[in-house]
Amino acid sequence: MSKTARRGGPRRIIILLVVVLIMSGAYAAWGFYTINKMQQESAVSLADLPWNGFFLDPPHEAPAIELIDQYYNEFSLADHRGDLVVVFFGYTNCPDVCPATLVYYTQVKRELGPLAENVKFVFVSVDPEYDTPEHLERYVSRFDSTFYGLTGTPEQIAEIAREYGVYYEKVEAETSPVGYWVEHIVFTYVIDQDGNLRLVLPFGLEPPQIAADLRNLL
Repeated sequence: MSKTARRGGPRRIIILLVVVLIMSGAYAAWGFYTINKMQQESAVSLADLPWNGFFLDPPHEAPAIELIDQYYNEFSLADHRGDLVVVFFGYTNCPDVCPATLVYYTQVKRELGPLAENVKFVFVSVDPEYDTPEHLERYVSRFDSTFYGLTGTPEQIAEIAREYGVYYEKVEAETSPVGYWVEHIVFTYVIDQDGNLRLVLPFGLEPPQIAADLRNLL
């Protein structure tokens, strides 16, 4: 072998290493581009899925909820990151919509099967003077003992309701067991795993429709 060939050997190795490094960088850049593109397509596809409720795109950060539950435990929405949180505002003396909604949620839970472990169902009282934790515990347990029944001071409830755009008002009524009904909005709010308000469900959706929307977010 000539001296020229021997001198060229290391040079060829260096050139080869440079080529390998360039190709590695190119592959890494392509991989980053591909992952980023897939993430973007995933975000777009979520908005394009069929929804039965009102899907919010872009999402909005959910207002804080810090109340006490039916067992006098402190409840904070921020503690439930990683789960879907399904929130309904109602009251225990409600004659129709509130019990119907909670019955539906028991059916939604069955529809979801094992996925229901990642969903928290929350009932926030808009009648805090009457709906003590004891009343809420008796009421909620009729439907599902894992559901949260939340209450607080009238000021706390008013502030949270205002943040969620929930209207409610007491109306005197002789037919009520406590002398009044509470007129209120009957939407359900779904908060995603990152704490964003993602979905608003109108009253009247069937349990399979609600479950389908929740699966889209899980």
